[in-house]
Amino acid sequence: MVLISLDSLLSTLKPRQLEAIKHTQAPQLILAGAGTGKTTTITAKIAYMVEKESIDPSQILALTFSKEAAKHMREKVEKHLHGKEIQVRTFHSFCAELIKDNADKCKVLGDFKIFEEMDSAIFIFRELKTDAYTAKLYANTIGKAKDLNISIDKFKEFLETLKKQVQNIEKDENKWKELHRESKFKLNTFHLQEFKDKEDKKTKQAEKKRYSEFIDLYEEYLKYSNFISAWEKYEEKKSGIGALDYGDFNKIALWYLDVYGTQELNDTFRYIIIDEFQDTNYVQFELIKKLTAANKNITVVADPNQTIYAFRGAYTNNIEVFKKQFKPSIVSLDVSFRSSNKILRVAHTLIEKNYGDDKKKECLLLKNHENKEGENVNIIETEDDNEEARAIVEKIEEYLAQGIPPKEIAILYRTNSGKKGKACS
Repeated sequence: MVLISLDSLLSTLKPRQLEAIKHTQAPQLILAGAGTGKTTTITAKIAYMVEKESIDPSQILALTFSKEAAKHMREKVEKHLHGKEIQVRTFHSFCAELIKDNADKCKVLGDFKIFEEMDSAIFIFRELKTDAYTAKLYANTIGKAKDLNISIDKFKEFLETLKKQVQNIEKDENKWKELHRESKFKLNTFHLQEFKDKEDKKTKQAEKKRYSEFIDLYEEYLKYSNFISAWEKYEEKKSGIGALDYGDFNKIALWYLDVYGTQELNDTFRYIIIDEFQDTNYVQFELIKKLTAANKNITVVADPNQTIYAFRGAYTNNIEVFKKQFKPSIVSLDVSFRSSNKILRVAHTLIEKNYGDDKKKECLLLKNHENKEGENVNIIETEDDNEEARAIVEKIEEYLAQGIPPKEIAILYRTNSGKKGKACS
Protein backbone atom coordinates (compact mmCIF):
# COMPACT_ATOMS: atom_id res chain seq x y z
CA MET A 1 0.00 0.00 0.00
CA VAL A 2 1.36 3.41 -1.00
CA LEU A 3 0.89 5.81 1.91
CA ILE A 4 0.00 9.41 1.09
CA SER A 5 0.77 12.35 3.37
CA LEU A 6 -2.39 14.20 4.36
CA ASP A 7 -0.64 17.56 4.06
CA SER A 8 0.50 16.64 0.54
CA LEU A 9 -3.06 15.74 -0.39
CA LEU A 10 -4.57 18.89 1.13
CA SER A 11 -2.16 21.05 -0.85
CA THR A 12 -3.61 19.70 -4.11
CA LEU A 13 -7.28 20.29 -3.30
CA LYS A 14 -9.58 23.06 -4.48
CA PRO A 15 -10.96 25.75 -2.11
CA ARG A 16 -14.44 24.26 -1.85
CA GLN A 17 -13.05 20.79 -1.19
CA LEU A 18 -11.01 22.25 1.69
CA GLU A 19 -14.09 24.07 2.98
CA ALA A 20 -16.00 20.78 3.07
CA ILE A 21 -13.12 18.90 4.70
CA LYS A 22 -12.58 21.34 7.58
CA HIS A 23 -16.24 21.44 8.63
CA THR A 24 -16.53 18.52 11.07
CA GLN A 25 -18.62 19.44 14.10
CA ALA A 26 -22.11 20.07 12.74
CA PRO A 27 -24.43 18.94 9.91
CA GLN A 28 -23.06 19.47 6.43
CA LEU A 29 -24.44 18.89 2.94
CA ILE A 30 -21.87 18.50 0.16
CA LEU A 31 -23.41 18.84 -3.28
CA ALA A 32 -21.17 17.01 -5.69
CA GLY A 33 -21.81 16.02 -9.29
CA ALA A 34 -20.03 13.27 -11.19
CA GLY A 35 -16.29 13.86 -11.52
CA THR A 36 -16.04 16.62 -8.89
CA GLY A 37 -13.73 14.69 -6.57
CA LYS A 38 -16.30 13.74 -3.95
CA THR A 39 -14.59 10.48 -2.93
CA THR A 40 -11.30 12.33 -2.50
CA THR A 41 -13.12 14.94 -0.44
CA ILE A 42 -14.81 12.39 1.81
CA THR A 43 -11.69 10.33 2.41
CA ALA A 44 -9.57 13.43 3.02
CA LYS A 45 -12.20 14.69 5.46
CA ILE A 46 -12.04 11.46 7.46
CA ALA A 47 -8.24 11.62 7.49
CA TYR A 48 -8.40 15.29 8.55
CA MET A 49 -10.75 14.44 11.43
CA VAL A 50 -8.38 11.77 12.72
CA GLU A 51 -5.01 13.39 12.02
CA LYS A 52 -5.74 17.08 12.58
CA GLU A 53 -8.59 16.99 15.11
CA SER A 54 -7.55 13.80 16.99
CA ILE A 55 -10.96 12.19 16.62
CA ASP A 56 -10.92 8.49 17.50
CA PRO A 57 -11.31 6.51 14.24
CA SER A 58 -13.72 4.10 15.96
CA GLN A 59 -16.18 6.98 16.44
CA ILE A 60 -16.52 7.55 12.69
CA LEU A 61 -19.01 5.62 10.56
CA ALA A 62 -19.10 6.05 6.78
CA LEU A 63 -22.03 4.52 4.89
CA THR A 64 -22.42 4.01 1.16
CA PHE A 65 -24.41 1.72 -1.15
CA SER A 66 -22.21 -0.77 -2.95
CA LYS A 67 -19.51 -3.13 -1.70
CA GLU A 68 -17.18 -1.79 -4.37
CA ALA A 69 -17.68 1.83 -3.27
CA ALA A 70 -17.15 0.90 0.39
CA LYS A 71 -13.97 -1.05 -0.43
CA HIS A 72 -12.59 1.80 -2.55
CA MET A 73 -13.32 4.39 0.13
CA ARG A 74 -11.82 2.23 2.88
CA GLU A 75 -8.61 1.70 0.92
CA LYS A 76 -8.21 5.42 0.21
CA VAL A 77 -8.76 6.33 3.88
CA GLU A 78 -6.25 3.75 5.07
CA LYS A 79 -3.63 5.18 2.69
CA HIS A 80 -4.03 8.56 4.37
CA LEU A 81 -4.14 7.12 7.90
CA HIS A 82 -1.22 4.72 7.56
CA GLY A 83 -3.40 1.66 7.97
CA LYS A 84 -5.71 2.84 10.79
CA GLU A 85 -9.12 1.21 10.38
CA ILE A 86 -12.33 3.14 9.80
CA GLN A 87 -15.85 1.70 9.72
CA VAL A 88 -16.81 2.07 6.05
CA ARG A 89 -19.89 -0.02 5.40
CA THR A 90 -22.81 -0.42 3.06
CA PHE A 91 -26.21 0.30 4.58
CA HIS A 92 -27.11 -3.36 4.18
CA SER A 93 -23.99 -4.76 5.84
CA PHE A 94 -24.31 -2.27 8.71
CA CYS A 95 -27.93 -3.24 9.33
CA ALA A 96 -27.16 -6.95 8.91
CA GLU A 97 -24.47 -6.78 11.60
CA LEU A 98 -26.74 -4.81 13.94
CA ILE A 99 -29.44 -7.47 13.52
CA LYS A 100 -27.00 -10.36 13.92
CA ASP A 101 -25.59 -8.87 17.13
CA ASN A 102 -29.15 -8.56 18.48
CA ALA A 103 -30.74 -11.59 16.80
CA ASP A 104 -32.86 -12.63 19.79
CA LYS A 105 -34.33 -9.17 20.27
CA CYS A 106 -34.90 -8.88 16.50
CA LYS A 107 -36.61 -12.31 16.56
CA VAL A 108 -34.45 -13.80 13.80
CA LEU A 109 -31.95 -16.63 13.61
CA GLY A 110 -28.39 -15.62 14.37
CA ASP A 111 -27.13 -17.40 11.26
CA PHE A 112 -29.76 -16.08 8.86
CA LYS A 113 -29.27 -16.44 5.13
CA ILE A 114 -29.02 -13.27 3.04
CA PHE A 115 -31.11 -12.81 -0.11
CA GLU A 116 -29.95 -10.24 -2.62
CA GLU A 117 -32.59 -9.11 -5.14
CA MET A 118 -31.59 -11.74 -7.69
CA ASP A 119 -31.69 -14.41 -4.98
CA SER A 120 -35.24 -13.30 -4.16
CA ALA A 121 -36.26 -13.49 -7.81
CA ILE A 122 -34.80 -16.98 -8.20
CA PHE A 123 -36.48 -18.08 -4.96
CA ILE A 124 -39.87 -16.79 -6.16
CA PHE A 125 -39.36 -18.41 -9.56
CA ARG A 126 -38.47 -21.76 -8.03
CA GLU A 127 -40.78 -21.91 -5.00
CA LEU A 128 -43.84 -20.08 -6.35
CA LYS A 129 -43.60 -21.52 -9.87
CA THR A 130 -43.92 -18.17 -11.62
CA ASP A 131 -42.29 -17.29 -14.93
CA ALA A 132 -38.90 -15.55 -14.82
CA TYR A 133 -40.22 -12.10 -15.77
CA THR A 134 -42.90 -12.16 -13.07
CA ALA A 135 -40.44 -13.45 -10.47
CA LYS A 136 -38.07 -10.55 -11.16
CA LEU A 137 -40.95 -8.04 -11.13
CA TYR A 138 -42.28 -9.35 -7.82
CA ALA A 139 -38.82 -9.35 -6.19
CA ASN A 140 -38.19 -5.78 -7.34
CA THR A 141 -41.62 -4.56 -6.18
CA ILE A 142 -41.33 -6.24 -2.77
CA GLY A 143 -37.88 -4.69 -2.30
CA LYS A 144 -39.06 -1.20 -3.23
CA ALA A 145 -42.15 -1.50 -1.03
CA LYS A 146 -39.98 -2.35 1.97
CA ASP A 147 -37.55 0.47 1.17
CA LEU A 148 -40.44 2.94 1.02
CA ASN A 149 -41.95 1.49 4.21
CA ILE A 150 -45.08 0.33 2.40
CA SER A 151 -46.45 -2.74 4.15
CA ILE A 152 -48.37 -5.59 2.58
CA ASP A 153 -51.41 -4.33 4.51
CA LYS A 154 -51.29 -1.11 2.46
CA PHE A 155 -51.44 -3.20 -0.70
CA LYS A 156 -54.40 -5.10 0.74
CA GLU A 157 -56.20 -1.82 1.45
CA PHE A 158 -55.67 -0.77 -2.16
CA LEU A 159 -56.90 -4.19 -3.31
CA GLU A 160 -60.13 -3.68 -1.34
CA THR A 161 -60.61 -0.35 -3.12
CA LEU A 162 -60.21 -2.08 -6.48
CA LYS A 163 -62.57 -4.84 -5.39
CA LYS A 164 -65.32 -2.34 -4.59
CA GLN A 165 -64.89 -0.72 -8.00
CA VAL A 166 -65.28 -4.08 -9.72
CA GLN A 167 -68.32 -4.86 -7.54
CA ASN A 168 -69.95 -1.66 -8.75
CA ILE A 169 -70.16 -3.36 -12.15
CA GLU A 170 -70.81 -6.94 -10.98
CA LYS A 171 -71.40 -7.79 -7.32
CA ASP A 172 -71.07 -11.56 -7.67
CA GLU A 173 -67.35 -12.40 -7.56
CA ASN A 174 -68.08 -15.86 -8.93
CA LYS A 175 -69.12 -14.25 -12.23
CA TRP A 176 -66.05 -12.04 -12.68
CA LYS A 177 -63.91 -14.51 -14.56
CA GLU A 178 -66.63 -15.39 -17.07
CA LEU A 179 -67.69 -11.75 -17.43
CA HIS A 180 -64.07 -10.84 -18.17
CA ARG A 181 -63.89 -13.48 -20.89
CA GLU A 182 -67.19 -12.34 -22.41
CA SER A 183 -66.21 -8.66 -22.24
CA LYS A 184 -62.92 -9.34 -24.01
CA PHE A 185 -64.74 -11.23 -26.74
CA LYS A 186 -67.36 -8.51 -27.20
CA LEU A 187 -64.74 -5.79 -27.25
CA ASN A 188 -62.61 -7.64 -29.81
CA THR A 189 -65.61 -8.21 -32.10
CA PHE A 190 -67.24 -4.83 -31.62
CA HIS A 191 -66.05 -3.60 -35.01
CA LEU A 192 -68.16 -6.31 -36.66
CA GLN A 193 -71.44 -4.92 -35.33
CA GLU A 194 -73.89 -3.02 -37.48
CA PHE A 195 -75.95 -0.15 -36.10
CA LYS A 196 -79.65 0.38 -36.84
CA ASP A 197 -79.49 4.10 -36.20
CA LYS A 198 -77.67 6.77 -34.25
CA GLU A 199 -79.42 5.85 -31.02
CA ASP A 200 -78.46 2.19 -31.42
CA LYS A 201 -74.84 3.21 -32.10
CA LYS A 202 -74.80 5.40 -29.00
CA THR A 203 -76.19 2.55 -26.85
CA LYS A 204 -73.68 0.02 -28.11
CA GLN A 205 -70.77 2.42 -27.71
CA ALA A 206 -71.81 2.89 -24.08
CA GLU A 207 -71.79 -0.90 -23.73
CA LYS A 208 -68.30 -0.97 -25.28
CA LYS A 209 -67.12 1.53 -22.68
CA ARG A 210 -68.48 -0.66 -19.88
CA TYR A 211 -66.71 -3.73 -21.32
CA SER A 212 -63.46 -1.80 -21.40
CA GLU A 213 -63.90 -0.41 -17.87
CA PHE A 214 -64.62 -3.85 -16.45
CA ILE A 215 -61.66 -5.43 -18.23
CA ASP A 216 -59.27 -2.76 -16.95
CA LEU A 217 -60.56 -2.88 -13.37
CA TYR A 218 -60.68 -6.67 -13.18
CA GLU A 219 -57.19 -7.10 -14.63
CA GLU A 220 -55.84 -4.48 -12.22
CA TYR A 221 -57.55 -6.28 -9.33
CA LEU A 222 -56.18 -9.62 -10.50
CA LYS A 223 -52.67 -8.21 -10.84
CA TYR A 224 -52.58 -6.92 -7.27
CA SER A 225 -54.36 -9.99 -5.89
CA ASN A 226 -51.77 -12.30 -7.45
CA PHE A 227 -48.91 -10.11 -6.26
CA ILE A 228 -50.17 -9.98 -2.66
CA SER A 229 -50.65 -13.74 -2.62
CA ALA A 230 -47.13 -14.23 -3.97
CA TRP A 231 -45.66 -11.80 -1.42
CA GLU A 232 -47.33 -13.65 1.47
CA LYS A 233 -46.07 -17.03 0.22
CA TYR A 234 -42.60 -15.57 -0.36
CA GLU A 235 -42.39 -14.29 3.23
CA GLU A 236 -43.69 -17.59 4.60
CA LYS A 237 -41.23 -19.72 2.64
CA LYS A 238 -38.34 -17.30 3.21
CA SER A 239 -38.99 -17.36 6.95
CA GLY A 240 -39.11 -21.15 6.83
CA ILE A 241 -35.47 -21.34 5.74
CA GLY A 242 -34.29 -18.52 7.99
CA ALA A 243 -33.55 -15.96 5.27
CA LEU A 244 -33.73 -12.15 5.15
CA ASP A 245 -33.67 -9.96 2.07
CA TYR A 246 -32.11 -6.52 1.73
CA GLY A 247 -35.40 -4.77 2.43
CA ASP A 248 -35.72 -6.71 5.69
CA PHE A 249 -32.37 -5.41 6.94
CA ASN A 250 -33.39 -1.75 6.88
CA LYS A 251 -36.88 -2.38 8.32
CA ILE A 252 -35.73 -4.70 11.11
CA ALA A 253 -32.84 -2.44 12.07
CA LEU A 254 -35.19 0.55 12.23
CA TRP A 255 -37.70 -1.44 14.29
CA TYR A 256 -34.95 -2.50 16.70
CA LEU A 257 -33.78 1.09 17.23
CA ASP A 258 -37.38 2.26 17.68
CA VAL A 259 -37.99 -0.36 20.39
CA TYR A 260 -34.62 -0.54 22.17
CA GLY A 261 -33.30 2.96 21.62
CA THR A 262 -30.21 4.45 20.01
CA GLN A 263 -27.97 5.32 22.96
CA GLU A 264 -25.43 2.53 22.39
CA LEU A 265 -25.02 3.39 18.69
CA ASN A 266 -24.93 7.12 19.39
CA ASP A 267 -22.19 6.59 21.98
CA THR A 268 -20.20 4.44 19.55
CA PHE A 269 -20.53 6.51 16.38
CA ARG A 270 -20.32 10.26 16.98
CA TYR A 271 -19.51 11.19 13.39
CA ILE A 272 -21.62 9.95 10.47
CA ILE A 273 -20.72 10.33 6.79
CA ILE A 274 -23.19 9.28 4.08
CA ASP A 275 -22.06 8.85 0.47
CA GLU A 276 -24.50 8.95 -2.48
CA PHE A 277 -27.15 10.41 -0.18
CA GLN A 278 -29.52 10.98 -3.10
CA ASP A 279 -29.95 7.20 -3.32
CA THR A 280 -31.19 6.80 0.25
CA ASN A 281 -34.71 5.46 0.55
CA TYR A 282 -37.32 6.37 3.13
CA VAL A 283 -36.33 3.72 5.68
CA GLN A 284 -32.62 4.51 5.34
CA PHE A 285 -33.35 8.18 5.94
CA GLU A 286 -35.19 7.22 9.13
CA LEU A 287 -32.15 5.17 10.15
CA ILE A 288 -29.92 8.19 9.58
CA LYS A 289 -32.11 10.18 11.98
CA LYS A 290 -31.64 7.44 14.60
CA LEU A 291 -27.87 7.35 14.11
CA THR A 292 -27.69 11.11 14.71
CA ALA A 293 -30.24 11.30 17.54
CA ALA A 294 -27.61 12.39 20.09
CA ASN A 295 -24.86 13.87 17.90
CA LYS A 296 -25.57 15.98 14.85
CA ASN A 297 -22.09 15.59 13.38
CA ILE A 298 -23.31 14.30 10.05
CA THR A 299 -21.95 14.90 6.56
CA VAL A 300 -23.95 13.81 3.54
CA VAL A 301 -22.67 13.90 -0.01
CA ALA A 302 -25.27 14.08 -2.77
CA ASP A 303 -25.61 14.68 -6.48
CA PRO A 304 -28.74 16.85 -6.78
CA ASN A 305 -29.06 16.03 -10.48
CA GLN A 306 -29.82 12.41 -9.69
CA THR A 307 -32.69 13.07 -7.30
CA ILE A 308 -35.22 13.20 -10.15
CA TYR A 309 -35.03 9.41 -10.30
CA ALA A 310 -36.61 6.99 -7.84
CA PHE A 311 -33.52 4.84 -8.05
CA ARG A 312 -34.01 1.62 -6.04
CA GLY A 313 -36.93 3.29 -4.34
CA ALA A 314 -34.88 6.38 -3.56
CA TYR A 315 -36.59 9.06 -1.49
CA THR A 316 -36.67 11.68 -4.25
CA ASN A 317 -37.14 14.66 -1.92
CA ASN A 318 -34.46 13.60 0.55
CA ILE A 319 -32.08 16.51 -0.02
CA GLU A 320 -34.78 19.11 0.67
CA VAL A 321 -35.99 17.17 3.71
CA PHE A 322 -32.42 16.90 4.99
CA LYS A 323 -32.03 20.67 4.71
CA LYS A 324 -35.18 21.25 6.78
CA GLN A 325 -34.41 18.52 9.31
CA PHE A 326 -30.72 19.25 9.95
CA LYS A 327 -30.26 22.86 8.74
CA PRO A 328 -26.77 22.00 7.46
CA SER A 329 -24.03 24.18 6.10
CA ILE A 330 -23.94 23.64 2.34
CA VAL A 331 -20.92 23.51 0.06
CA SER A 332 -21.09 22.80 -3.66
CA LEU A 333 -18.07 21.26 -5.35
CA ASP A 334 -17.82 23.37 -8.49
CA VAL A 335 -14.80 21.88 -10.27
CA SER A 336 -14.82 18.84 -12.56
CA PHE A 337 -11.75 16.62 -12.79
CA ARG A 338 -13.33 14.50 -15.51
CA SER A 339 -14.90 16.62 -18.25
CA SER A 340 -13.90 19.60 -20.36
CA ASN A 341 -15.71 22.94 -20.22
CA LYS A 342 -17.55 22.33 -23.49
CA ILE A 343 -18.99 19.05 -22.23
CA LEU A 344 -19.88 20.66 -18.90
CA ARG A 345 -21.73 23.54 -20.59
CA VAL A 346 -23.74 21.18 -22.80
CA ALA A 347 -24.57 18.99 -19.81
CA HIS A 348 -25.62 22.04 -17.78
CA THR A 349 -27.91 23.27 -20.57
CA LEU A 350 -29.67 19.90 -20.62
CA ILE A 351 -29.78 19.23 -16.87
CA GLU A 352 -31.15 22.64 -15.90
CA LYS A 353 -34.33 21.77 -17.81
CA ASN A 354 -35.11 19.38 -14.94
CA TYR A 355 -35.33 22.40 -12.63
CA GLY A 356 -38.34 24.68 -12.30
CA ASP A 357 -37.93 28.35 -13.13
CA ASP A 358 -37.62 29.19 -9.42
CA LYS A 359 -34.87 26.59 -8.92
CA LYS A 360 -32.67 27.04 -12.00
CA LYS A 361 -30.08 28.96 -10.01
CA GLU A 362 -29.50 25.79 -7.97
CA CYS A 363 -28.22 24.01 -11.09
CA LEU A 364 -24.51 24.67 -10.74
CA LEU A 365 -22.36 25.12 -13.85
CA LEU A 366 -19.10 23.26 -13.26
CA LYS A 367 -15.68 24.26 -14.57
CA ASN A 368 -12.84 22.00 -15.65
CA HIS A 369 -10.12 21.93 -12.98
CA GLU A 370 -7.52 23.08 -15.54
CA ASN A 371 -10.03 25.31 -17.37
CA LYS A 372 -9.64 23.05 -20.40
CA GLU A 373 -12.14 23.86 -23.14
CA GLY A 374 -11.88 20.54 -24.98
CA GLU A 375 -13.49 19.50 -28.25
CA ASN A 376 -17.06 20.12 -29.34
CA VAL A 377 -19.72 17.61 -28.40
CA ASN A 378 -20.85 15.74 -31.50
CA ILE A 379 -24.35 14.30 -31.80
CA ILE A 380 -24.90 11.76 -34.55
CA GLU A 381 -28.51 10.83 -35.31
CA THR A 382 -29.11 7.57 -37.15
CA GLU A 383 -32.14 5.86 -38.63
CA ASP A 384 -31.82 2.60 -36.73
CA ASP A 385 -29.48 0.51 -34.59
CA ASN A 386 -27.67 -0.92 -37.63
CA GLU A 387 -26.82 2.57 -38.88
CA GLU A 388 -25.79 3.52 -35.35
CA ALA A 389 -23.37 0.58 -35.24
CA ARG A 390 -21.98 1.50 -38.66
CA ALA A 391 -21.38 5.12 -37.57
CA ILE A 392 -19.58 3.96 -34.44
CA VAL A 393 -17.37 1.55 -36.41
CA GLU A 394 -16.45 4.33 -38.83
CA LYS A 395 -15.51 6.59 -35.93
CA ILE A 396 -13.36 3.86 -34.38
CA GLU A 397 -11.62 3.27 -37.74
CA GLU A 398 -10.93 6.99 -37.93
CA TYR A 399 -9.31 6.95 -34.48
CA LEU A 400 -7.23 3.88 -35.35
CA ALA A 401 -6.01 5.57 -38.54
CA GLN A 402 -4.80 8.45 -36.35
CA GLY A 403 -2.66 5.97 -34.42
CA ILE A 404 -4.83 5.86 -31.29
CA PRO A 405 -4.37 2.44 -29.56
CA PRO A 406 -7.54 0.28 -29.40
CA LYS A 407 -7.26 0.01 -25.61
CA GLU A 408 -7.83 3.79 -25.37
CA ILE A 409 -11.18 3.61 -27.17
CA ALA A 410 -14.35 2.89 -25.19
CA ILE A 411 -18.02 2.63 -26.17
CA LEU A 412 -20.56 3.67 -23.53
CA TYR A 413 -24.28 3.07 -23.97
CA ARG A 414 -27.37 3.67 -21.91
CA THR A 415 -29.46 0.91 -23.40
CA ASN A 416 -29.24 -1.48 -26.32
CA SER A 417 -32.94 -1.34 -27.15
CA GLY A 418 -34.88 0.97 -29.42
CA LYS A 419 -35.39 1.38 -33.17
CA LYS A 420 -33.74 4.77 -33.32
CA GLY A 421 -30.35 5.40 -31.80
CA LYS A 422 -28.18 8.39 -31.00
CA ALA A 423 -24.47 8.19 -30.42
CA CYS A 424 -22.68 11.02 -28.62
CA SER A 425 -18.97 11.65 -28.45
